Amino acid sequence: MLFIVIISILITHATIVGHWLYHFNRLSVTGSNHINATAEKVEIEPLTIVVACKNEAHRLEDFIKGVVHQTVSAVEIIVVDDNSTDATLHLARQLAQQSHVKITVIANKGRGKKAAIRTGIDNTQTTWVITTDADVLCPENWLESMGRSIASHADGKLGAIAGPVRIMNGGIESIDFAAMMGWAASTSLKGETAMASAANLAFRVDLYPRKEQMHPEIESGDDVFAVHAIIENGHKVCWSHDFNSCVETHQAEGWVHWLRQRVRWGAKAKYYNHNVAFRTSMWVAFVASTQMFILLLFVTRFASLTEVLMLWCGRALIDINFTKRVTNWYRIRTNAIDWLILSIIYPLQVPAVFIFGLINKPKWK
Repeated sequence: MLFIVIISILITHATIVGHWLYHFNRLSVTGSNHINATAEKVEIEPLTIVVACKNEAHRLEDFIKGVVHQTVSAVEIIVVDDNSTDATLHLARQLAQQSHVKITVIANKGRGKKAAIRTGIDNTQTTWVITTDADVLCPENWLESMGRSIASHADGKLGAIAGPVRIMNGGIESIDFAAMMGWAASTSLKGETAMASAANLAFRVDLYPRKEQMHPEIESGDDVFAVHAIIENGHKVCWSHDFNSCVETHQAEGWVHWLRQRVRWGAKAKYYNHNVAFRTSMWVAFVASTQMFILLLFVTRFASLTEVLMLWCGRALIDINFTKRVTNWYRIRTNAIDWLILSIIYPLQVPAVFIFGLINKPKWK
């Protein structure tokens, strides 16, 4: 009986992940063709950059250097300080005085990242705004690529463009995050992108969601709730599938910070009104929980080692087939030990995140 259950789970999982891979491959082909066909025909959309900062004095200067030296300049860079206790606000004002690009430094009208982003958007003069984080590194043609993506997808229903983000320096954290980005990209072909990162997300200002749609009762979700709300309001969220649009962000500062990130992401799932996002999060949680349950059955001698290995190895091989394609697109170097470690620890994330979430309240900083 257990053998049949395992086979059924693996077949279902292979079907779901195979669907992601098919659409990611389609996006890679159609996205490249679309970009090449429109590269010289569209007028680049003017963009205002909004960056919410809290205690980022140690990274802000590198970030500003990256965004002011773009092949296409931003109309304005709005730095919103969210009640920092370090020198972030002072440094931002100093960098603004030295920049040849207009930089406006303002204080958050409320508290938290959601309020900071809204404060920045409320002060925007352009039709489109792009949000990012102070800990990212942006290639010099990032704004140009994102601007072209907006213009080339533009129709009356386009509300946002999600851009790719990768975690620098490789390793299992980079692979894990790339898998999520790859899945999000695979959902975007019809303009119904299921997930995005506020580290690289462009919005049409007049379509930015109302405060109540952003679930102000929880601190996390400034990106995914915005995307879901725009789609719920009848507009499209497309994907900029151009590597020039990709920004890099730093790895988590230790395992506690890494777990806190996962708690924030996990805490949002019950609020999802995007069917694909909700179903996917539930399925991933179910498979991981089943792996842990069968491992427990093995420890208590109600399941065989063959059954444990069948589910764990089968799931790992299915996931690797998809994730390897994604990491190649993101130009992330991987090795066998990364895949082995990730296949072992990935199912452990669900109980770890659950336990950590009970004793730690999710927060931005």
